Amino acid sequence: MARVYRAEKSGDMGFSTDVALKVVMKPHPRDDSEFVKLLTREALIGGLMSHPNIVRTQDFSQVDGHYYIAMECVEGSALERLLRVAARERDQVPPVLALDVVQQTCRGLSYAHSLCDRDGRALGIIHRDIKPGNILLSRHGVVKITDFGIAKAAVETGVVTATNVVRGTPLYMSPEQATGGAMDHRSDLFTVGLILYELLTGRRLFEMKDIVSTMESIARAQIGEAPDEVDELVPGLGGVLRRLLQRKPFDRYRDADEVELVVAELAEALSPPGEFLGESSLRDSLRALAAAAAESLHAAGPREPVVTESDTGARIPVDLETLNRMNVAELREIADATLAAPGASSAVDVLSPPPAFPEGDLGPEDAAETELYLDPVIRRTSVVLSRVLKNLDEQELT
Repeated sequence: MARVYRAEKSGDMGFSTDVALKVVMKPHPRDDSEFVKLLTREALIGGLMSHPNIVRTQDFSQVDGHYYIAMECVEGSALERLLRVAARERDQVPPVLALDVVQQTCRGLSYAHSLCDRDGRALGIIHRDIKPGNILLSRHGVVKITDFGIAKAAVETGVVTATNVVRGTPLYMSPEQATGGAMDHRSDLFTVGLILYELLTGRRLFEMKDIVSTMESIARAQIGEAPDEVDELVPGLGGVLRRLLQRKPFDRYRDADEVELVVAELAEALSPPGEFLGESSLRDSLRALAAAAAESLHAAGPREPVVTESDTGARIPVDLETLNRMNVAELREIADATLAAPGASSAVDVLSPPPAFPEGDLGPEDAAETELYLDPVIRRTSVVLSRVLKNLDEQELT
């Protein structure tokens, strides 16, 4: 449906920056209306999102009938490439890197899942196609989710998912997605479990001889000894994987925040004090915050499955009912306004990339001059990932 190119965006005073340009093939005339509406909604959803762990949407337009979406260009590698080369070389992804990738993926999903309209009502965004090809690993340690192209939101116009059409990648579907059932944000969490298993073992849990068999296997969610396998690699992770891969959404974790919290605790146990961070006091502070958050979650007890945050900073400037009635031209106008709004691309300032962290000494002078890169998870990911990517480059040259 589309190809992504590396492109250069120029401006006044010699300004120039690289972007990822998603150029969409021109549709058949009879499909044009639905096609354009789907694409416009992708740009609209992407324009709403401003988070370090989600690839930014910067522009949306058309040239000679070919639509394009300009996005942040991420220097690094897709998780898919890391897994492919690791499998070929029979190498194992470092467990601490696997857990940190999951942590950062959950941060981005939590943000997307909690986006609201201007009245504070949840948009109900679900990615629906979380897979290694849609998780990018920046050389600076930041994990970024891309391609919300088939994301489903409560603002859908009715053409996003036609009756009996299943959208997504079969190997990474949830049971309810594979069977055409009702989905919510916990469908993405099931997929996170599949990716976690693959990162640690190098194998896809439900890969069968054909797509139909694969989807049937996913629908049953019979995970066998998978929890025991990962528990041998990371003690305590088996229970986490078992809960992520429950067949019924209600039996999984209630949200991505909760998953991040439990994975963070296990990742801490794999990281000797001072090995990655240089500043043990920062590590102790983050551990204390995590413990306090865990205690708060326990005290709060059960809550509604869909979590809505009343102040996420991202808003569609019309109510849901109005958006549902809009045609393509009106949706396009909203998308343009969203992308042009102040703060729509605020993450660009936070993510201006510093020099890659060197291996070994990680004193404060090496940290980026932003709060983002003081995050111990990102610093640790940067160090481990720099080693892994270096090995990948060497292996692909041989």
